[in-house]
Amino acid sequence: MKDFWKKSNLPTILLSVMLSISLWAVVQLTSEKSRQQSIDNVPVRIENEQTLLTNTGFSIIEGKEATVRVDIEARGSAVAELNKKNMEDIYAVADVQAITEPGRTKVRYTLQYPNNLGISVRSTSPRLIEVWVDEVVTRDVPVEPYVEGVPAEGYLYDSVSPDRGTLTVRGPAQVVSQISYARATISAEGVTGSLTDEAPVTFLDREGNFVDAEENHLEILSGGVSLSLNVLKEGIVPLRVDVAEAPGLTGDMAAVDVQPQSIKVRGEPALVDQLAQEGIVIGSVDLGALDGDGTLELPIRTPSGVAPVAGEPRTAVIAVSFQNVSTRTFELDHIMVDLGDDEGWEAVLITGAVPVTVRGPSAVVDGMTGEEIQAVASLTPGQFEVGMQQAVLAVTLDGAEGVAVIEAPESVNVMLRQVEGTEPEEPDGLPEGEGEPAEPAAGEADPSGQEPAADPAAPEGEAAA
Repeated sequence: MKDFWKKSNLPTILLSVMLSISLWAVVQLTSEKSRQQSIDNVPVRIENEQTLLTNTGFSIIEGKEATVRVDIEARGSAVAELNKKNMEDIYAVADVQAITEPGRTKVRYTLQYPNNLGISVRSTSPRLIEVWVDEVVTRDVPVEPYVEGVPAEGYLYDSVSPDRGTLTVRGPAQVVSQISYARATISAEGVTGSLTDEAPVTFLDREGNFVDAEENHLEILSGGVSLSLNVLKEGIVPLRVDVAEAPGLTGDMAAVDVQPQSIKVRGEPALVDQLAQEGIVIGSVDLGALDGDGTLELPIRTPSGVAPVAGEPRTAVIAVSFQNVSTRTFELDHIMVDLGDDEGWEAVLITGAVPVTVRGPSAVVDGMTGEEIQAVASLTPGQFEVGMQQAVLAVTLDGAEGVAVIEAPESVNVMLRQVEGTEPEEPDGLPEGEGEPAEPAAGEADPSGQEPAADPAAPEGEAAA
């Protein structure tokens, strides 16, 4: 292989071709022969912008980024010179000081390029450039929240509120004046709870058309908008009542039916889930206040944080029926009178047999004989006087499990008298001096018939008074 390269003239041929191509390129670029070339994206420079602002109050909204296309004819050396600077020496100048009305308008421009390169401009495009001038103003616009999408099944959004009521926007006067409000949007798609999020903002005019902020060079100065979305849940919640037992009536003796058995509510999701398991207690049923089977109506009140959905009933009917319960009245004549420790008295019951009503399980009540009822009439110490007295009656049951006295007289009449041969007790002890004869006073006759003694303190010769 080495011998081949030494003997062959192929390397020399390849080198000659490469040198020829390079030389041709240099000749083409430096040739004095005229060439045509198109230059794209030639920048446009705005002139007298400050004069426009001073005279009219208008600013350049659009036009500063405009470009034009230029077709030139020049010698190869001139083109090479322009390429060295990336065509920076070619640009257009547009004078805006003659503009007097706001809005979009077309203005002429002049092309600037080096005069010493022998460049000839064949054409430019476009022939006019468009600029948009207007007064730049600032305005507060109202914020209206908007919810898009729907929550997950069984959930719904209740309310949405922004953290601010207005937005400060700056932009062209003709555009800003057309803005009706700023719409802040939050997505509720598939949510299962309340949330707060930064919301994108769009502007709408009075006819409900969107005003593109980027295209119309609108700038929000007051920062973004945060929306809080309150999400509720709907669920079926059972209704319950508390049962207040009564003497002789326990909860298992009464069947309590609530209609409706449940209602549909909406509220904070965690609370709805809790109530769906535990139910809502709407009131209490006092078994002792019912005379047998009956019904009553209770308002349905829900706890704070949930409420019945529209169309749900606001009251519930409670039906109570008793099972295996009996009530029975006995005429009680074996009443004991308790006189305590006062043995000098005896009492005679004046009241005859008294009615005592009991209630309890049928199997027990139906088998009672009345001997299970114990009645004791008691007197207080201040009542021990001869004559008729009212004694407090206490009725108890012995051996009747689950049965209770529900009605009995509070008192009975007894006649008190002292036992013969007894006297009322004298008070213990006498006051000092009682029980002995009193000494006669000075000057009084002695009960024994003796003369009174002379007063030793009287003057001599005088008789005692």
